[in-house]
Amino acid sequence: MKPELIIFDFWNTLAFAEDYEPRKFFSQLGIFGINIKRETDAEKFSHAFSKLMCFAKNWEDFSRQLLKDFSDNQRKKNMIRLADFLRENIAYKLYDDVKEILKLPGKKTILTDSAKFLVESSELKNFGEIFTPVETGFLKPDPKVFLTVLKSFQVNPDKAVMIGDDPERDIAPAEKLGIKTILIDRKNKLADYRGTKTTSLTELRKIIEGL
Repeated sequence: MKPELIIFDFWNTLAFAEDYEPRKFFSQLGIFGINIKRETDAEKFSHAFSKLMCFAKNWEDFSRQLLKDFSDNQRKKNMIRLADFLRENIAYKLYDDVKEILKLPGKKTILTDSAKFLVESSELKNFGEIFTPVETGFLKPDPKVFLTVLKSFQVNPDKAVMIGDDPERDIAPAEKLGIKTILIDRKNKLADYRGTKTTSLTELRKIIEGL
């Protein structure tokens, strides 16, 4: 197959979060008036944290929303301090094999539920167009997310390939639309997966040619 478009997920496909201790992280947030002591509080905060980040414009905007929902201290000075803290403590790295995707033929794009400013702050800022919930208006696995990308590039589903690590959010919805898919399972945890799979981006060219 010679795809006209290759779509990449971001988290755990191209990048990974560095290890951190949730309890320590939550306790540090108390400095900014965000108090998370119970398990139910942690679950609520984690869900809101992810959702707010999807649509945030930058760290300051993200911090402003967090303080609005979880703290009585919404002063600008506190917001700036929280933004600096999050910027320093929410760290991630690109996988070493990401450089291999630059050699792949055809147009390439990133489709993620993460904040655009996170992707743009990486070495992939010049990779190409980046689609986040801000651009699509929806979250995976909603098929409208994938259709928005296809429409933007004017590519038919059978001429596109979706590459991601989540069978339910990246792979299944794309397959239902007729998009070819490749699951990346770096630690081979999904041994029973019956679709096209790889453990490294270095194998993509050969796999795509055989689709």
